[in-house]
Amino acid sequence: METTNFFEVEIEFEKKQNDVGIQCDLCGSDNLKTLKECLQNENKNKKSSIANVLDITNAAEVQFYTGFQDYEHIKFIFSIFGDEVNCLKYYPQLKTLKVPFLNPCDQFLLVLIKLRRNMLFTELAFRSKINQTVLSNIFITWINYLYCKLKELNVWVPKQCIDKNMKYYGKINPCTVIVDCTEIKIEKPKNPLTQQLTYSTYKSANTLKVLIGISASGCVTFVSDAYGGSTSDRELFEKCGLIDKLEPNDIIFSDRGFNVQDLVCHKDVTVNVPEFLKNTDGQFETSQLTRSKKYIFRTDTR
Repeated sequence: METTNFFEVEIEFEKKQNDVGIQCDLCGSDNLKTLKECLQNENKNKKSSIANVLDITNAAEVQFYTGFQDYEHIKFIFSIFGDEVNCLKYYPQLKTLKVPFLNPCDQFLLVLIKLRRNMLFTELAFRSKINQTVLSNIFITWINYLYCKLKELNVWVPKQCIDKNMKYYGKINPCTVIVDCTEIKIEKPKNPLTQQLTYSTYKSANTLKVLIGISASGCVTFVSDAYGGSTSDRELFEKCGLIDKLEPNDIIFSDRGFNVQDLVCHKDVTVNVPEFLKNTDGQFETSQLTRSKKYIFRTDTR
């Protein structure tokens, strides 16, 4: 089986054996009683710690905490990963992480909860009865693994698919992608040059900046690499690789900060911005543009 490498984290997780051979001499009934009590307590504790966080049989609860429709959908996604999730070595020591009775699927579920609800590790530790440091190591390891596993997925929607399904989008105007930038605050770097590169005048803080693209249906179809917060929208648009995906006659919806028509004119692509800045043909109404911007704003918020 091939292994997956990510951020120097090798995948080679020693599979835990559930059957433990016990060889001992029991002297007297007291020893036998003590052993039975220990085994009963162990079996009682074998309940997954995830049960303390949510009820996986409750679809509404699963959707609230993870964003997935129900637990069956989560298991389907998890099945794609295959046996390699049983071979993980965990951050930071690259050693086998022994979490009693917390299988890889439950670890994946905890990661989804953290991503969806942004629950503090302290709160998640209290609820799951798992050490906070262990939870943090699980999260870091799985995030790196998911990045390595999912980064090659092509989520860009082909033009022919967009044209075919536009009738289902209601009053939304036809477009290839709606773009906007979002910024994520980070700790202030110690290096002065890095401070300068990541400082955002818009947020008045050090940030990482990412360009997000969504389809007219609201699905994320493009996510750029992260750039320093000082990077302008135009510079990010030019460097992120989105231009390479565009085809002739494509239409982009953007905010007023994206003065990028000259960057895509050679591909016969149209960039539509709010009409008070650039919309001489009168094709789009302000209310329609506002409605389109709501989609990208909600996506950035998520």
